[in-house]
Amino acid sequence: MIQLYSVWADLSTEKDAARSFRLASAALPGRVGRSKNPALGRKGNALQAEPAEGRGARQLTRATLLGVLVVSLALLALEIALTRIFSVLLWYHFAFLAISLALFGLGAAGLLLHFFPERFPRDRTGSHLARFTILFALSIPLSFILILGVPFIYRISFAALVSLGLIYVFAAIPFLFGGIVLGIALSRFPEKIGTVYGFDLLGAGIGCALAVPLLNLLSGPGSVVAIGMIAAVGAVLFAASGARALLRRAILAFLALCALLLAHETTGLLRIDFAKDELEERILYEKWNALSRITVAERGTPNWGTSEAYKGPKPETLWLKIDAEAGTPIVRFDGDFEKVRALQYDITAIAYTLRRDVPVLVIGPGGGRDVLTALSFGYKNITAVEINPAIIDAVRGPFGAYSGGLYERPEVQLVAAEARSAVRRSRRQYGIIQSSLIDTWAATSAGAYVLSENGLYTREAFVDFLSHLTDDGILAVSRWYFEGMPIETLRLAGVAAAALRDLGEGEPGAHVLIVKRSVWDWAYRLNEFRDGIATLLVKRTPWLPDEIEHVRRLAEELRFDVVYGPSLEGRSEFAKLMGKDADTFAASYPADLRPPTDDRPFFFYTIRPGDALRAMLNRGAFEQGVMQNNVRAVFVLVALLFVVLLLAGFTLLLPALFRKGERFPLDRASVLFLLYFTALGFGFLTVEIPLLQRFILYLGHPVHALSVVLLSLLVGSGLGSVVAQRLSFRALWIPLVGVVGAAILLAFLLPRLFAVSLAASFPARVFLSWALLFPVGFLMGMPFPAGIRALGKEREGMVPWVWGVNGATSVAASVLATFLAISFGFRAVLLVGAGAYALGLAAFVAISGSSREARGSSAP
Repeated sequence: MIQLYSVWADLSTEKDAARSFRLASAALPGRVGRSKNPALGRKGNALQAEPAEGRGARQLTRATLLGVLVVSLALLALEIALTRIFSVLLWYHFAFLAISLALFGLGAAGLLLHFFPERFPRDRTGSHLARFTILFALSIPLSFILILGVPFIYRISFAALVSLGLIYVFAAIPFLFGGIVLGIALSRFPEKIGTVYGFDLLGAGIGCALAVPLLNLLSGPGSVVAIGMIAAVGAVLFAASGARALLRRAILAFLALCALLLAHETTGLLRIDFAKDELEERILYEKWNALSRITVAERGTPNWGTSEAYKGPKPETLWLKIDAEAGTPIVRFDGDFEKVRALQYDITAIAYTLRRDVPVLVIGPGGGRDVLTALSFGYKNITAVEINPAIIDAVRGPFGAYSGGLYERPEVQLVAAEARSAVRRSRRQYGIIQSSLIDTWAATSAGAYVLSENGLYTREAFVDFLSHLTDDGILAVSRWYFEGMPIETLRLAGVAAAALRDLGEGEPGAHVLIVKRSVWDWAYRLNEFRDGIATLLVKRTPWLPDEIEHVRRLAEELRFDVVYGPSLEGRSEFAKLMGKDADTFAASYPADLRPPTDDRPFFFYTIRPGDALRAMLNRGAFEQGVMQNNVRAVFVLVALLFVVLLLAGFTLLLPALFRKGERFPLDRASVLFLLYFTALGFGFLTVEIPLLQRFILYLGHPVHALSVVLLSLLVGSGLGSVVAQRLSFRALWIPLVGVVGAAILLAFLLPRLFAVSLAASFPARVFLSWALLFPVGFLMGMPFPAGIRALGKEREGMVPWVWGVNGATSVAASVLATFLAISFGFRAVLLVGAGAYALGLAAFVAISGSSREARGSSAP
């Protein structure tokens, strides 16, 4: 969307107003050719430049400018809100679908403006702005209702592809109407296009900042309706100086949406009851925020890790779900630890039997089960770090009495923060650091694959945790264990071994113990591996013989199995990971066991790029319980790429096929221009996506990363576009070289800069983030509008063509960048972005050479 804003700023300083308007109209996707209707102007197009005098043109008023601001605000806020909603209704793999939806809808709007110009006469600009803004406002909740009516099928099938396509089309409807509004507004006031663009950009910035508090204040569906109300305010502004009938309709639309919001917030009218291919039942509590949607239900919690040797009563629990999938139990507690004694027989509690009353850090306590376990063993100094304030509010508030005021106890210090960031800034040392089964499978409002838990399973994370242990402290991490091919536990052990080597330990195997419980069957598949949970125990110092013997005897008593331990028999795969040939073994294993890093933090994605097709065709070996999401994500991304390319190509490249008699030059310069804009389209998002992920750890929260990164790049690109108005095409090499250099520097320097400044105050880190990102956005905002201006002067007929190519590559880049990040890491994606801009630079140099040759050959 940033590039959509950018093109208009460049056009505002053209000396010839009529030519400026022609170029602005051409910049709309789909504006090509000439109509045969002579009544539509000199070139026969209703969007063609004509003198304002005598044509009934609408004057640019403050109300109109404010309407543009409000519509732009609503568009971007809706894009962010859909990220959250898709994560709940579908899966987090679909969160970045909102980006391509925006591009698709806006592109389709330009296509309509081109093919049906007679429906948008200039003398009805005011009424069209108001009318389509009303449609935009009403279509926002309507599209959400239609999406709720599509039962998404989360299986690899043709039906799943159809349901995804329907959801895509329904969600794109509001962006279509919003795109028509902006397209009309930006093309009707050529002499003031810079001012219109400024309000457009300002609205986008406000929308980015407003979406997060809306999601925190209202439910997800409520936020959608509220965004529709905001859009209705835009309709009122557009209709303020026009027909009273339209003003009444705009006011009625606003009041109707107010009533709908009130009805939903009081009765749950638009509540989601069917999510992720499953009907939700017995919901006691629901809360949305920018991080997730949580629900609490009356559902017994499976005793995943409880020993079969325990024959006493099991504690009552409620089930707290995150985005309708990942869950955490809230255990009923009335102060009597005897009633929750079962927790002491759990596989996740082994570390507490090895120490007594040392400081404890619980990462991701959720409903409080691990905290209650530590209390039951008598620990009195417990710090719990939870990233999601909605979970804290639920356990403290409506379920405070049920949980026995767990988070209010004097032994417990609760910290609301991202765990990695909190640990790095802490100076405390802990006797035990515990992390049990932390995985939300949720996309934050920052976008898909920006997942808070991924940063907890990297070798840098383990170095941080181990560095904050006392000399004999224990890091205890529990993950799922699958007997046939224990991919998760193997990868976890590999991360621990790599972290120990980074800390200078030459024999990592002497520091590691792994114990598992494998006595229950997962219910997802009939022919599933027997699975369970394993707990990895890691020390900075080698395990002592008496500690090893204690774990061995405890495992025998509780009917657990020791998978690996110094001087103990276990599975050979774990011994190989601890040895000198760990890399060789990992490379030969069927799944990807490479230790995730902060640069490539996708712990749950264990399919190598070359094995993706094989995994999709033969999923049995990989679909291990929760690991089935791994394979399905590959299918989802492939299917989504197909749908995005199909719709984007149809919408944005259609004018190239139906040119209405206008020829597109296909000489060398034309090919170079196509290459230039293709490179820019791919480069922008391959720089933006890795920067968004990188700043989460630094700023301490996904929402902070969203606000700071997007605002910095958005405002910077907008100002860069304005400055580009005065930049000649021959000087365009300056920002292109700057972007290439900045992307390469950030790829290698960001980790070091973060390491030396992470302990700084939050305002200082925000300021440094702005200082790093704003110049990058400023430079990235220049090449596109300057290129459009140069192309329009020489071959105006190609402007819509290259715009379509650029838009299609931008959509594809949002998906491809995710593939690249999972396979090769964010540094590689940034370098690919730098390479894309370098390719654009090479095309620019070649275009400049062709222009000089053309001028030389035409000289007398």
